[in-house]
Amino acid sequence: MKRTLAFLGVALALGLAQTLSPEALRGASPEEALLFAKRFREAGNQVTSYVTPEAFFFEFPDGRKAQVALGKKFLVAVAPYRQRTHPCQVHYFSSCTGELREETFAVRVLEGNKEVLRTQVRTGKDGFFELWLPRNRHYTLEVRQGDWVAQAPVATFRDSPTCLTGLRLSPRP
Repeated sequence: MKRTLAFLGVALALGLAQTLSPEALRGASPEEALLFAKRFREAGNQVTSYVTPEAFFFEFPDGRKAQVALGKKFLVAVAPYRQRTHPCQVHYFSSCTGELREETFAVRVLEGNKEVLRTQVRTGKDGFFELWLPRNRHYTLEVRQGDWVAQAPVATFRDSPTCLTGLRLSPRP
């Protein structure tokens, strides 16, 4: 009997995670909320999702809403480009689209002269990659792809943008 109840509990939890409802987000971490936002978009669901400096917000087709607080972390979505971009302050996972989709980039984040992050990222089907950064700091973001490079300041304050679309890649001299 205990095994059956445990199985039903796991099955229910997995079912809620797949449904379009605020309940699927109850208790989710910020990282899980990011995965949900991406999953909803890729599945073509009509869930509006966006991230502000404070939280993820979800609006479901039936009018219900949910949010997941970011806590101590700040999420910035980045869409490097060569030819075309769009102005953006708040990243909408459900609709923002960058030019360079499913491409790999070398990324460095500097705080002054100190390197705080060096990684390789791949943009998603939407042309964006995401970075989790500590709050209330000023950084320089450097994005490279082969002989192409872009640099831009990044801030993680309460009024900072969560969508960076101004990183135009240029050939290195």
